[in-house]
Amino acid sequence: MKTSKPNTDSIVCDQCGIPYAKGGVEKDHEGRRLHFCCYGCSFTHSIVGEEGESGTASMFLIRLGFSALLSMNVMLFSWVFYADQWHGWGIEPEAIPYFGMFLFVISTPVILLVGFPFLKNGIKEIMSRHLSMDSLIALGSLAAYGYSTREVFTGGDDVYFDTATMIIVLVTFGRYLEATAKVKSTNAIRQLLDLVPDEVRLVDNGKESIVAAKEVPAGSTIRVLPGEYIPLDGIILVGDTSVNESILTGESIPHSKTKDDEVYAGTVNIDGAIQIKTTAESDETVHARIVRLMEEAQKTRSPLQKMVDRISAIFIPLVILIAVLTFTGWTLISSFDVALMYAIAVLVVACPCALGIGSPIAAAVSIGRSAAGGVLVKSAGAMERIGKTRIAVFDKTGTLTSGEFAVVFVKTVDDNEEQFISAVASLERDSLHPLSKSIVRFAEAGQNGWLDTKEMTTVPGQGIKGQVKINGTWKELLAGNKRFLDANGYSISEELVSTANAKEATLIYAGWDKEIKGVIGLQDVIHESAYDAVKQLQRMNIKTILLSGDRKDIVKKVGNELGIDETYGELLPQQKIDYIRSLRKKNKAVAMIGDGINDAPSLAAADTGITLASATDIAKENADITILGAQLDKIPWIISLSNKTRRIISWNLIWAFGYNSIAIMFAVFGFLQPIIAAFAMIISSLLVIGNSMRLKGLKI
Repeated sequence: MKTSKPNTDSIVCDQCGIPYAKGGVEKDHEGRRLHFCCYGCSFTHSIVGEEGESGTASMFLIRLGFSALLSMNVMLFSWVFYADQWHGWGIEPEAIPYFGMFLFVISTPVILLVGFPFLKNGIKEIMSRHLSMDSLIALGSLAAYGYSTREVFTGGDDVYFDTATMIIVLVTFGRYLEATAKVKSTNAIRQLLDLVPDEVRLVDNGKESIVAAKEVPAGSTIRVLPGEYIPLDGIILVGDTSVNESILTGESIPHSKTKDDEVYAGTVNIDGAIQIKTTAESDETVHARIVRLMEEAQKTRSPLQKMVDRISAIFIPLVILIAVLTFTGWTLISSFDVALMYAIAVLVVACPCALGIGSPIAAAVSIGRSAAGGVLVKSAGAMERIGKTRIAVFDKTGTLTSGEFAVVFVKTVDDNEEQFISAVASLERDSLHPLSKSIVRFAEAGQNGWLDTKEMTTVPGQGIKGQVKINGTWKELLAGNKRFLDANGYSISEELVSTANAKEATLIYAGWDKEIKGVIGLQDVIHESAYDAVKQLQRMNIKTILLSGDRKDIVKKVGNELGIDETYGELLPQQKIDYIRSLRKKNKAVAMIGDGINDAPSLAAADTGITLASATDIAKENADITILGAQLDKIPWIISLSNKTRRIISWNLIWAFGYNSIAIMFAVFGFLQPIIAAFAMIISSLLVIGNSMRLKGLKI
């Protein structure tokens, strides 16, 4: 529907979330100033104390109960006027006007109080010629109410207060159902909010105290006992445990955690007491960012919904024109009363409630389900676009691979592999380089003994050197790339050269006594889920491409192992962007999957950018979708969910347009009374809501 330009001075109602420009009600609550668009919202808040979607649902429920009570009485006493029922009730003719006045009195609160938001918006839209479904509601109910009021005060007995009030009751019922559906679709958010403890055990100078989580700054030390939820993101300082991270990753299998491992707020510490150094404040944890992301996503509008808005901008004025023509036509062949009723029926039955909620309800349910499955979608538009993907472009390191290297072979000149590994790992033990850590882990797994070391020095970009005590004698040991050892005058045997050249791996050379004693080959470990992800994408006729800045032979090896369609190595970030843009120029919908700082431009250049929870902040900012954990098989899953969402939205819109078109014809030719039209409108909305809610249970 076409909407008026946003007012920069508008205030958002703290109860229903609807912006309003002037007027309203203000009051203080728990130390802050609250703003409400009307007394109904203020009254609702004073009763239920809820805000957001839950508050909106409660507000409509209260209004529904109030209006339904009065409307039932309006309908009951309206029988006096239908088919001269007052004769059968034994009512004297002189009492009829009083019945009309009574109906006016009890219907007025329904129109002015419960119907106020619809009428206010509708009148404002009519005056500004920016029309929506509220315009039709306002015209229909005010026409019936206004005509009935004129009849009462001019001595007439053709009153239709029941029609006017029931339109408001049924529309309020429809809005209540819509708000309730939205509440259900945001259950994942509320479940996330409930998982993080409000208090933490703060450890300061050996003393432990209970403090509010929101008061704990980053860099503090906290303690978490077995069975407790972890309250803040951090790094383990002391202790070993296993952590259930299913709320973040969707994986039910706990992960073992030890010193220096990261843990996240909202996850469960299962079987060990741990001390954690916090890395984020409560509102900046991964958990908090997830909640914000979901809330923002459910407020966005998809391209399909924007298309519906444009169509509604034409549809609603057309409906009003049809109602005017219906009134004019029936006036020529029947009475004014009949013409008015059929014109009102056209306005009511054409109210595009189903059309208006067909897309947003489905998108909200879909985004909630994706979050529960460990995939965060930034917007309804992103949820729609990902389903159109025809090419999936992957980065390698940190995306298809873990970014943690593993030792795949060791070759020494004298077959004394144990001593060689012990010497190199002892020197590498204090280094922070990822390759050094991998060698140390390999030595620990093989239970190699540690040797004494001293005078360790790191040479950036080349390697490490220092003194290592080998067989009781201090030796200067160098470990690094071949250029580093060549520059220091180290010789290498032909056997080692041929072995190294035959391996597709990252190579670390090491030696002492001016001789390279051996070579260690390391490879980046491929994520287990990558194999399944690539196969599923290819079964969906989605082409897979690997773009990486790594060596071509390594990139090709990873691509071949995974079965990726095309691989390109030794690319600069700009070359990745250019390649993605060339694909898009061929009208190919491209999804880019990456995690590093250098991937951020490529993520932004693609139709849909996808990253992992372990990605850099700048990658997350430029991505449309974030996968929690390293579950790359969630990529085909979210594409399937998107496709099912789009199909359901399409059926919702087809139904809504088809229903409106047929119903309007029935109303034009006098086959629908306004009350029946209102019931038909609600049934249509119920069908759309029910169809959208199927997304929660569909097998993906």
